[in-house]
Amino acid sequence: MPLNNINGLFRTRTLGQIHAYALSIGINAAQFLSRHGHPEQGHQGLPFTSNVAENTWINIPTSPTATETFFGIDPTTINTILNIETSTNTPPPPLTTNSKLPLQQLVKYKPMSLRKNDSTLYEKNHSLKNKPFEWTTMQGMVGIEIEVENITQQVIPLAYWDAKSDGSLRNNGIELVSVPLQIKQVQLALEHVFDVLNQNNKPDFSNRTSIHIHVNCRDLTQDQLYNFILLYAIFEKHFYKVVGSKRLNSIFCVPVFRTNQLKHLNTVVYGLSPDWHKYCGLNLLPLYQNSVTQGYGTIEFRHLHGTSDQQEILEWINDILCLRKFACEVNKEELIQLIKEMNTTSSYLSLYSQVFAKGRKILTNKKDFEECVSNTKRELFGDDYMNTLKRSDQCPYWTTGIELGIRG
Repeated sequence: MPLNNINGLFRTRTLGQIHAYALSIGINAAQFLSRHGHPEQGHQGLPFTSNVAENTWINIPTSPTATETFFGIDPTTINTILNIETSTNTPPPPLTTNSKLPLQQLVKYKPMSLRKNDSTLYEKNHSLKNKPFEWTTMQGMVGIEIEVENITQQVIPLAYWDAKSDGSLRNNGIELVSVPLQIKQVQLALEHVFDVLNQNNKPDFSNRTSIHIHVNCRDLTQDQLYNFILLYAIFEKHFYKVVGSKRLNSIFCVPVFRTNQLKHLNTVVYGLSPDWHKYCGLNLLPLYQNSVTQGYGTIEFRHLHGTSDQQEILEWINDILCLRKFACEVNKEELIQLIKEMNTTSSYLSLYSQVFAKGRKILTNKKDFEECVSNTKRELFGDDYMNTLKRSDQCPYWTTGIELGIRG
């Protein structure tokens, strides 16, 4: 259905579409309109009632030249939405002081379903077909979700995996969801699932498919979890360089550096509160029980596109493990101080090389570092950082911010 521009400022939307937009960012339709309707059009705070017709037309602001995405709304609008907090009358939870205790001692998690009997039997009778992957660490556990289409014949893995339907896919699409895997199990589990997929089907990894990685954080202390997220924020461009511009501009995989989510970092980590948006590339909601997901005690990396390239998946997981490993080794206060003083390309590269010592090192453009570090500094150090920048218009962070149109 074509969209109508009104005076180059508005496009018409049905109530059903408004509900879809609101649902995608975790608010209701009334809140959506209250924030994004225009008073001069009579929509600011317009209430929704059950007797409003589903095909009622509503005007919302959007650019007449914006690229239409899955929901028919441009990424700029979605990013604006992500930068606005959901209103609530509930006060934030108090921050805990148990920073040296692992999450599993602070949060009541359900036991992991490992299906050890199946995996033990499979590992007894099968071995790796390919050369063993060289992991940066064998510590930790991951869960893998693989979306795939064109699966016309039933898929029945012997171990590790469950096949589930997925309403976001088309053309006989399914999702393969692994049990929590030890790192030593990951490669064999991937070989098995792709053997099963190809046995009676011709899998299609269309642009609708993706691969999500859940990293277990139950055994991390709060400080280590804080380090993990902070390191990701600094080197977020690394992960988007791997997956490409389509994922960078996806409304289901929004970069943290295009949002203000980092200002919630203390609340998430030390307040044990799921104050985060699901559709960020880095999804922190699975850490705790909430209205969107169960509390698995994991961080979800949503970036990777659907692929049958097992080596690519292994390297992707290894890069994530590089962050996790370094986060467990570095002192939080030292890391924060290092970021605060980071002001040269050589200092970026030094930390980058340390973190990804046994991973891929693909960032070479200094703006890839500067943009993420500048955003991180702004969210961590606030006005003090911004005022320091403004004292020198030639400061590299300030000029980079101007060139890239960064918030602030």
